[in-house]
Amino acid sequence: REIGRMVGVELPLLAMEHMYLLTEPMPEVEEFNRSTGREMIGVMDFKGEIYTRQERNGILLGTYEKACKPWSPVNTPWDFGHELLQPDIDRIAPSLEIGFKHFPGIEKAGIKQIINGPFTFALDGNPLVGPVQGLTNFWCACAVMAGFSQGGGVGLALSNWMVHGDPGFDVWGMDVARFGEWATLRYTNAKVRENYSRRFSIRFPNEELPAARPAQTTPLYDTMLAKNAVMGDSWGLETPLWFAPKGTEPKDIVSFHRSNDFGPIGEEVRA
Repeated sequence: REIGRMVGVELPLLAMEHMYLLTEPMPEVEEFNRSTGREMIGVMDFKGEIYTRQERNGILLGTYEKACKPWSPVNTPWDFGHELLQPDIDRIAPSLEIGFKHFPGIEKAGIKQIINGPFTFALDGNPLVGPVQGLTNFWCACAVMAGFSQGGGVGLALSNWMVHGDPGFDVWGMDVARFGEWATLRYTNAKVRENYSRRFSIRFPNEELPAARPAQTTPLYDTMLAKNAVMGDSWGLETPLWFAPKGTEPKDIVSFHRSNDFGPIGEEVRA
């Protein structure tokens, strides 16, 4: 973010405090390794907002808690390197309680270390990769929150892009060009917090999220609301998605089946 500001670019990213704990060696883990010749599988527990994976002879348990906390939301200290932050167990206690209930072996194991460090996210949770529009030969590869799993693909795409002029595969989901000046610092910080707190929440089709809205509106915004419009966020701009019938609340009821917009949209098409 600070490097971008040196050339007049506000990259839409924010560091969030992220905590995980490491257990002492666990007999269950060692026995599984011995009997199968494999490591324990990684697990995501959506109810507990936690994930686990094997770390040496123990287990790593991390959280994506609802009560999340950003780190240095406006400016990053230039002298910051890889220092760790002070753990805040109270903040992740609800997630740990569910995790220990679902994985009793972890609760019984001794905790060797609790780690708290800043993870960097873009406002939609994906990396920011590629050439920055308006600048010559200025590239970025940042907001890579999961270096182990994302680093190889990000590095391959960026090197192909630089050498051959094309990343070699569809990278729209992490192309830095998907955001513009509308992704302000205020908008980004609100959206990153929302994304982090919902990382292990189920996302429904066509679901619109409320953080930082409305960011930009057209002169017809109030008129649309008066007509019972259900609004959506399109690249930071409030746009009408559909119009709810008179006397009903203009609100999406999300579902994996047909949602409540199906009927009104059908009537509009037939009209």
